[in-house]
Formats: sequence, structure tokens, C-alpha cells
Amino acid sequence: MTHLTKPVHRITKKLDRNKAIIVTLAPAGSQDDARIGLRRKGERTTYIVMVSDVYRWAALAYGAKLRIAKAAARKAGIPWRRAKKKFNEENTI
Repeated sequence: MTHLTKPVHRITKKLDRNKAIIVTLAPAGSQDDARIGLRRKGERTTYIVMVSDVYRWAALAYGAKLRIAKAAARKAGIPWRRAKKKFNEENTI
């Protein structure tokens, strides 16, 4: 792994109003946290969030998906041990 010392910009294949989305990952100066910036290609407005906020949101969303999957498995009568394999396949990078 490499430490984040300067901003990294990447163009995604995701389109919004026929323009690609550019993602920027940048250090937050003297702070321990980093920032994520999102903007449409060719536009100046960048929407910035802290990585810790995105992490917190992702953990909450993952927990909600897990809770829904467990309830669906219980309703279908499938043991969680078996349903968990499918859930993990769908929720990994």
C-alpha cells in the first residue's frame, strides 16, 4: 500500500447527463483524514466529502443490506450459513 501524499484523479465510466464522473482522492492537509471529490467532466463544481463520513455511511448501508438478507433467508427457510455465501459474493470487490 502507498500513503496518500498528493491528489489522485480518475475518470469513471459512470455518466451523469452524458458527462463522465471524475473522482478525486486527496489528503486533507495536516489532518489525518482524506477527502473524496466528485465532479462532472468539464464542470468546476466539486462535491467533497471526508473519507471517514463515507466509511461511516458504507458501514451503515452494509449493515442494512445484511439485515435484509438475513430476514429474506429466514423467510425462505434457507440457513444463514448457506445464504451468507451468496451475500458475500454479491458484496465484495
